[in-house]
Amino acid sequence: MDGLDPVSETVFDPAAAGWTKRRSNPFSDVVGPFWQKQEDGQVLFGLLCTPQTLNNARVMHGGALATFCDQALGGTLHETLSRGQDPDAPPVRSVTVQLNVQFLAAVRPFDFVIARCRVTRKTRTLVFLDGFVEVGNEAVASLQAVFKLVKPAV
Repeated sequence: MDGLDPVSETVFDPAAAGWTKRRSNPFSDVVGPFWQKQEDGQVLFGLLCTPQTLNNARVMHGGALATFCDQALGGTLHETLSRGQDPDAPPVRSVTVQLNVQFLAAVRPFDFVIARCRVTRKTRTLVFLDGFVEVGNEAVASLQAVFKLVKPAV
């Protein structure tokens, strides 16, 4: 027994609340699933704090939260730059150049974290973003990132 209340897992069901699972990859599946939802013209990103994301202090591991932040910032970049794009255009591809996460508060088991991010600047090859992660009305992380736009690998 890990000391966690298994009933707590049913407290928040992202799918029932209108969230949809994001397309994923094997690495992200270790932390996720990641969720997304459209709200007031902005795409929000979510993650449920499950037992596999906890550290020894029984709160979300900083690496799990940083992985979620990277996914949310990258997802925001993709959603923002793809909006209104020609459907025949190649997909927007990017890699993280810099990621800053300031951890502001602990994320507890079965909390649902929500990231709200935005593109603040774009050059020919770089995209700058910022954002924050919250649980309820409490900020748990502040984010800044730089992504490099890249051509798809052959």
